[in-house]
Amino acid sequence: MDLIERYLGAVRWNLPADRADDIVAELADLIAARIEDREEALGRPLTRTELSALLKDFGHPLVVAGRYRDQRALIGPEVFPFYWFGLRIWLAVVAVIELIEIGGRIIVGAHSIGHALAHGVGAAFHTLLFHAALVTLAFAAIERLGWLTSYLERWKPEELPELPAMPASRVGAPRLSSRWDAVFGIAFGLAFLGWWSGSVDFSFIPRDAEVRVHAAPIWATLYWPVVVLVWLQILQNLAALAGPAWKSARALLVILVTAGTVAIAALLHQAGSLIVVTAGDAAETLRLQQSLDTALLIAVTIVPAIAIVQGAVELWKLYRER
Repeated sequence: MDLIERYLGAVRWNLPADRADDIVAELADLIAARIEDREEALGRPLTRTELSALLKDFGHPLVVAGRYRDQRALIGPEVFPFYWFGLRIWLAVVAVIELIEIGGRIIVGAHSIGHALAHGVGAAFHTLLFHAALVTLAFAAIERLGWLTSYLERWKPEELPELPAMPASRVGAPRLSSRWDAVFGIAFGLAFLGWWSGSVDFSFIPRDAEVRVHAAPIWATLYWPVVVLVWLQILQNLAALAGPAWKSARALLVILVTAGTVAIAALLHQAGSLIVVTAGDAAETLRLQQSLDTALLIAVTIVPAIAIVQGAVELWKLYRER
């Protein structure tokens, strides 16, 4: 079997079966024409080495066969920007959750800090890879099914967000940052609601730990207030993405979120203990309970103060945008 037959056979092996005969015949004619032109220019037949170089220039069989397939990429150029944007958002949310779990291993784990950190980082790496694969497969399915086609056909320039055309070093850097923060806030809020409702199982405390941490009864009382507060924060971020037309709604939502955060923090502060710790012995249980109660008491004191400052800043920004 000569080089041309071997080359065409390798190409045919990777072609769609229903079109292989026609494509191979077309390629054979193209190669024959190229050989004829080269031999005419040289004034002699091509040597085996020259023929090999010509076929190499023609392209690897896999690459040539790929040109005749309808789908040449797992995620095409039109879907890829959506995929890359969604992948970064989702992995950022997963990374935050994994960092919280690593913190739980360090605080209440039975092993040393180094062991807990190494185990947590390894688990986080595999979790991030798993979620990256899931997002990739999801967008590959979107690419195959053409779900974005109708959106790409219907979009209008009037629907684009108000982003600056000037370099970020001159104008617009805060606005770009705020829009990114809004998108992340929406994604994180939805992920939190999934965990809060029990729909998604994110265990912040390792199952192999000798320490068990349970929510205090106050959290059952605050279940729906927390759900409402998170949804208000999601709506606030959606309004921030909507643009200037939603200034009044944004201001109202900022006030409601700030007031809700302060109210829930006040109830948590009054409750005293927010978690119930169970360890291997009574002394260890008491030590961990006191440590975590102190840390959470500081947190429920700082969080509303931060919320008030952030709310005031947001209202001032909305006022300046008039």
